[in-house]
Amino acid sequence: MSEWLSHFLEQPVATTPSDSSGNRTLYGIIDSVRQPRALEKLYQQSGLNDVEKLFQDTPFAEMNDVSPIWLQLTPGSPATAQAIELCRDNRAGILLTSREKPETALLHARRLLRMNDPSHGDSLARYYDPAFWGALALTIPARALFGPWDRVYTPPAHIDDQQWRVWEQTEKVDASNGEQKYPLHLKSDTLLAFDEIRWWYWIRLRNAESAASLSDSQLSGVSDNLQLLVDHGIEEGRHLEHLLPNLNQGPLQARADVMNVLSSDMPAFEKVQRLEV
Repeated sequence: MSEWLSHFLEQPVATTPSDSSGNRTLYGIIDSVRQPRALEKLYQQSGLNDVEKLFQDTPFAEMNDVSPIWLQLTPGSPATAQAIELCRDNRAGILLTSREKPETALLHARRLLRMNDPSHGDSLARYYDPAFWGALALTIPARALFGPWDRVYTPPAHIDDQQWRVWEQTEKVDASNGEQKYPLHLKSDTLLAFDEIRWWYWIRLRNAESAASLSDSQLSGVSDNLQLLVDHGIEEGRHLEHLLPNLNQGPLQARADVMNVLSSDMPAFEKVQRLEV
């Protein structure tokens, strides 16, 4: 199994992604692009204590109509149950806790929106994508990434999986200390880790019998094969789903017949038809 996927799967898990102990406040961040009806659903529930648009008062304010949504929640409330469902559906968000003041927790959420990639400079970082958060937590120093947050909960890939991964900062941080420099600088392996975790989510989400029966130890090889297909122009999800049952039979790169098809100039759908045979 690949290094980053192995580390991801070793993370502690919890079936209930909330913790009101130790004066912690529960928050959520929901991707409104992936969940366009999120506010409509949340406003129908009790236990929603505050709502903010995350892009407000940031360099991304002009995109406020597609801003992720920052929530302050009452643990165990109907609003929290709705937020859990929204996060889990379509890999659309994370939950987190903090002992600091709400405005301090929100400020950190906003300053994380801009990160520096050595290849592309500063850009918008969708750290509230559970797969990307996992990659960040595995490759970025915890103190800078977590700031005033204590824990972050990332959802499972499938509705039948109840295990949320728990990412915890063990070092106590003084929220008034401004020594941390932002934007954060991504490491060279952050995007590598993201690709591996993203493929794990994609495979686990699929209901195909062949995918459901795969063990975690088999997923690394399957994700390598998926990436090979993408690199050779087979990018649409429906095409990849057609081929998924055939991707657990060893590395495709080692098969001359497969590579001849992938390296050809034929359209993606024809490649899929050839590979399905």
